[in-house]
Amino acid sequence: MNRTIPEPDLDYLQRVLLEMLAIPSPTGFTDTIVRYVAERLDELGIPFELTRRGTLRATLKGQKNSPDRAVSAHLDTIGASVRAIKDNGRLILAPVGCWSSRFAEGSRVSLFTDNGVIRGSVLPLMASGHAFNTGVDELPISWDHIELRLDAYCATRADCDSLGVNIGDYVAFDPLPEFTESGHISARHLDDKAGVAALLAALKAIVDSGVQPLIDCHPLFTITEETGSGAAAALPWDVSEFVGIDIAPVAPGQYQS
Repeated sequence: MNRTIPEPDLDYLQRVLLEMLAIPSPTGFTDTIVRYVAERLDELGIPFELTRRGTLRATLKGQKNSPDRAVSAHLDTIGASVRAIKDNGRLILAPVGCWSSRFAEGSRVSLFTDNGVIRGSVLPLMASGHAFNTGVDELPISWDHIELRLDAYCATRADCDSLGVNIGDYVAFDPLPEFTESGHISARHLDDKAGVAALLAALKAIVDSGVQPLIDCHPLFTITEETGSGAAAALPWDVSEFVGIDIAPVAPGQYQS
């Protein structure tokens, strides 16, 4: 008897998406979200392994084990790290991933230090129209012209030292998720946590249906896409079909299907 695969469980998709958005995971700071996805695979009864480069490589067994298919989504997001500590206790940032400081300005963030998490705001060097007038609009857009101001008493470099702040500490940007009545989802880091949630929901639908794929399929969850390394190193040698799930930018010449 032929069995059909049910529609994905959208409540499950929304739940795992919200839970993943709540987990900071800039490239290089992905251990927690890797464990989260591993737990979801365990719940679905899908075996997996962790590669030397940190990719989760799962196996959805098929009726034949070769050639294989693979589907990939990435767990890492853009973010920042501490590049320098100023004498006034403010922090200079370097981007993690390729993105403009234009989209970092005004963000609320979490700084991960040796002593714990410190909240803060990313602001332009001239953050007040009252103080700087038109100079605010003339300030160049670059990572050299923004800074992280911590929600802590931090007026000197020594204050930063006492808080456990170090060069290289990771900075995660708040996702600010919003699910509208029209069905739209707005959040930072939907790239690619929305793709991961969609892949997990599809896997759940297949498992719940009891349908066995014709050939083995390998769901891959990578951790360094934002810095230029994808799924190639984790692909089994006999994969003949591959689909990458990711978020496409909206730009001229790119249209929705």
